[in-house]
Amino acid sequence: MSSIPQFKDNGVLPEGIHRCSGEMFLERFCEGDDERVLFYKTITDIFDFAKERNAKYVFIGGSFITSTDTPSDFDAVIVFGKKEHIPRNGERLIVGGKRTDVMFCSEDEPKIVDSFIYLFSHGRYGQEKGIIQVDLLGLNKNWTVRHMPDDDDYEIVKKAYCNREIVDLNEPEGVLVTIHGLNTTAAWNSDIMPIFSSRGWIVAPFNYGFQTPEVLISDSGRSEIMNRFRDWIYDLHRTYDAPISIIAHSFGTYVIGKYLEGFDGMPPVTFESIILTGSILNENYDWDSCEGLKVGRVRNEKAPNDQWVKWMPNKSWLGLDPLFGQAGIKGFNSTSRILTQHSNNIFDHNNMIKKDVINQMWLPYLQSNKAVFMREYIAKIKAGEA
Repeated sequence: MSSIPQFKDNGVLPEGIHRCSGEMFLERFCEGDDERVLFYKTITDIFDFAKERNAKYVFIGGSFITSTDTPSDFDAVIVFGKKEHIPRNGERLIVGGKRTDVMFCSEDEPKIVDSFIYLFSHGRYGQEKGIIQVDLLGLNKNWTVRHMPDDDDYEIVKKAYCNREIVDLNEPEGVLVTIHGLNTTAAWNSDIMPIFSSRGWIVAPFNYGFQTPEVLISDSGRSEIMNRFRDWIYDLHRTYDAPISIIAHSFGTYVIGKYLEGFDGMPPVTFESIILTGSILNENYDWDSCEGLKVGRVRNEKAPNDQWVKWMPNKSWLGLDPLFGQAGIKGFNSTSRILTQHSNNIFDHNNMIKKDVINQMWLPYLQSNKAVFMREYIAKIKAGEA
């Protein structure tokens, strides 16, 4: 398999078609930068889509294969063996505000393939640049351009490229799930929802109903809530193609902690960031096992004056889950690099979730961690641990 050459001084690849595998492409162009890592899953899905349909190559052009840190688009042509294998329409997908243009052609119409290659390998003013050929079937040969496109063929390609049907996914900034505590149904959502919604987030409160502290010693009661959460979070994940973050308060911290603990490896739903307030999780919770597999970042708000966490019942009580503890006042013992902890004496159990904290602390934290889980997961794969 050929290697991808270094960029020229003007930031583009040397002229010609440069062949590589899908893994080589992802390693070169989709790692290490917040903007580029946002494309990682989408490009992987494109490669998987093409390979499952027995496509031969994917040709890639556009700003994504230049040296820019902030590519504006990802242009791809999937080449099938025969015309009848081509799906009906190309798509323009919106990924994190970036265009992902996917077009189709086939080997039995080489003039169209060559026209796309010519389009990708020439700038607006005729300047030449290199393009990428991703081999999907290990064919180990470069596409040979046999036809300089005539005006008719080239016009067909340009019209197809510029006038395709648009599928706008309207991808949100993220999905924010809130999980409330006991003796409440979370009136504080009325503060969270307008702040996050106005900034492009989908806010989805998980409401398991009004529960009294008796559920702490009720195994069946806790199990019912956890089963509802598993079904609910999975449906949410399937509905929205966007990273999910969590703000959990009090018993809500147990719900998210129990969910993560329930899977030895990667769970069906992973999380970008988690914010814990009034946490009743055990101080020895294993956040190390979550790195790169379950969650990208965790923020624990410690409140030494939290009157309710102080009264968490002793673990010797019948039916009490050993996962319970006083991390909301004592903090976690973990030294995991995904965990940060912040202590503030002004907080107690009931006054943490206020507009000032939401606006000045939590919103910037969640926005700054965009794509963090994907970076952690990639690092896990490269280290051979995933």
